Amino acid sequence: MTEQLIFQLGSNNWQRQGEFAPGSGILHEAHHIALNGMDGVSCYSVFPSKNQTSDDPKVRVFELDHDIPICESISPISSYRFHSMSEEEFEAYVDRVQAFATSCIDEAEAREGRPVTLAVAHHTFINPLVLSRINREREAAGRPQFKLVCFVHGTALKMFSHEKAGTDPEYPARFLPYMIEADVFTPGPGVDACAAISKEQLANFGDVFEAYPKDRMILSPNGYDTSIFKPNPACYSQRQEILESLKLAESPVASAPMSIDTRPDKVVSFCGKFADWKRLDAVLQAASKYEKSGNIATLIIGSGPDDAIAHYHGMAYDDLQLQNTWFLGPRPHAEIAQLNALADVGVYPSRGEPFGLVLIEAMGCGTPVIGANSGGPKDFVTDEVGALVPECEGDDLVNAIVRTVDEALSQDWKSTKGVFAAQFAAENFSVVSQCRNLLKDLGL
Repeated sequence: MTEQLIFQLGSNNWQRQGEFAPGSGILHEAHHIALNGMDGVSCYSVFPSKNQTSDDPKVRVFELDHDIPICESISPISSYRFHSMSEEEFEAYVDRVQAFATSCIDEAEAREGRPVTLAVAHHTFINPLVLSRINREREAAGRPQFKLVCFVHGTALKMFSHEKAGTDPEYPARFLPYMIEADVFTPGPGVDACAAISKEQLANFGDVFEAYPKDRMILSPNGYDTSIFKPNPACYSQRQEILESLKLAESPVASAPMSIDTRPDKVVSFCGKFADWKRLDAVLQAASKYEKSGNIATLIIGSGPDDAIAHYHGMAYDDLQLQNTWFLGPRPHAEIAQLNALADVGVYPSRGEPFGLVLIEAMGCGTPVIGANSGGPKDFVTDEVGALVPECEGDDLVNAIVRTVDEALSQDWKSTKGVFAAQFAAENFSVVSQCRNLLKDLGL
């Protein structure tokens, strides 16, 4: 591989300096670290935050005085949607991102003494728009252009899909026509290739941008940090001590417990943001049933906006009166790995999960997983590592989760499927292999 100078532009913060991040921010940071560990590669990255700083010359923070704008749903730290911006606010934001990215690319090229060969735009909205404009400006100025790849993530596609369907008044046809008119997803002047972490994401991208050439779309299964998410039998054997040491998330519900005061025989875990499509409500309703069949605890890792926290805590403690379900709030990766390792099974029934990195991370810790038969998990959750419940809603989904959890615990999947899950994840989903394969697929 010839030497590469890579520039990455992210839409979300990294998980560092006490600030939690959504999946695309975590992936961006992991790619940055992996790429800079490869021979002949130097990678520079930019991401937005109103809280973080950086003294690393290869990492620049796009400073904000407001929450990070998002496309759809929620992130762990923001509910500020692009559709809430006025036209003037939106254009000013894009212009500021473009000016900052241009200056960072210039600084990187001056420091390295060579031009950027590859730019990676995370998400299918602002970043490919900005980087394609920068490339056009470079061409007009007689400067070398870089190859531009867009790493497709779920929330931007969901926003465009809402706009295209035209059935949700919260998503009027605004930004999809804007992107089409800007000629962003046209190889040559725009994005040269698109990569996504699942076959379903590629299909969704093709449905939104129908004219984009299929031979420029790359499947790039997600990678995870194998140095953090790995089997740890000591966590399982010391489960009670670990659980008793955990501090619970603050709750707005008066009936919420103050600490973990049970000695469970089995532990079920859930990790994800408090968004409707993650279907935490189904997990809680399932817990109200499988709790009655044995001494089973449920750990809820993650968080969301205040109204979502109030909703799910109220459902758990006031409505369902759960006795062994514990909200732990967002946690650093090292602690999530520890909680994965002590669990008997992880339950992640998201609707149309773009990929399912949390499932891969749990598998990497030797924990079998239960997902829904939609989205990314269809690509890797087999009978050897866990199970997929049917893609359904309401009582049908809840009952399917209960049946599968009962099966996982009664058959001790932790001792059987968990061992294979750890091997499968490590062999197929390391972030280093993902980056290496992506560069190979791009011909670099």
